[in-house]
Amino acid sequence: MAISKFKLIGGVGVLTALSMLMWTYSQAVQKLEAAQALVVEQQTQSKQLVDVNQSMQSTITRLEQASHQERLAAEHNERQRQQWQQRALKAQRQIDKDIAHEKCADLPIPNVSQWLKWHS
Repeated sequence: MAISKFKLIGGVGVLTALSMLMWTYSQAVQKLEAAQALVVEQQTQSKQLVDVNQSMQSTITRLEQASHQERLAAEHNERQRQQWQQRALKAQRQIDKDIAHEKCADLPIPNVSQWLKWHS
């Protein structure tokens, strides 16, 4: 009878130990699953951030190219403006030279066809 009590107590002890191991194991599995879910969430966020970064980079590249084109256009326009100013100054000088000898504004101007253009 004493041996069966020891067997019973031993069996209960073994069951208790197994129960504690199972509980500890289930806690560890829950923590592991939570950690895995967190890793998946962080990987998803990381991928989203990479996608946003790539989109921003392509936008920056496109804007830099547009800025470069605008700068080239502005430089071209400035050169055109300077050329126009030089032509206008040259025409003004030619006009001054052509009418320098005239006494009255009603008199015909020599060489008028060189610098005057009529728009109809």
